[in-house]
Amino acid sequence: MINSRASNWVDRGEPPEPTLSRVLASYLDLSPTQHAVLLGEYARTFRGMAEAGATEVHIAGYLRTLEDKHLGEPHSARSRRAMGIALWHIAKVADVRERALRLLAEAAAAAPSEAPVPLSSWLAERLLRNEQDVGE
Repeated sequence: MINSRASNWVDRGEPPEPTLSRVLASYLDLSPTQHAVLLGEYARTFRGMAEAGATEVHIAGYLRTLEDKHLGEPHSARSRRAMGIALWHIAKVADVRERALRLLAEAAAAAPSEAPVPLSSWLAERLLRNEQDVGE
């Protein structure tokens, strides 16, 4: 499921914070290098909110407080809502990926360690058996 050569952070298994920080830097008109620590803090907050069950409406509400802190004039409610949706999805996709990986690992640990049966053998066993076996 994780591919280190994939073209996006999700498939490479990377955390969402750098992407969240980059998106927030653009939205709040902050320099990503000068405000890296602050943006990282905000990114962790948004990720935590999404993991805790916050909706995009909650995230948009928190964005409003950040706008008041960093912008002279806040964005429109429509822009804030769209950004809330985007941030929620960025954070949520990482959460879903981590859950899927955890479930796959649990399933692999619970499954017997038998070698997989080749499809040809499986088909032959089911299709080419004696007719008397079919009636059983």
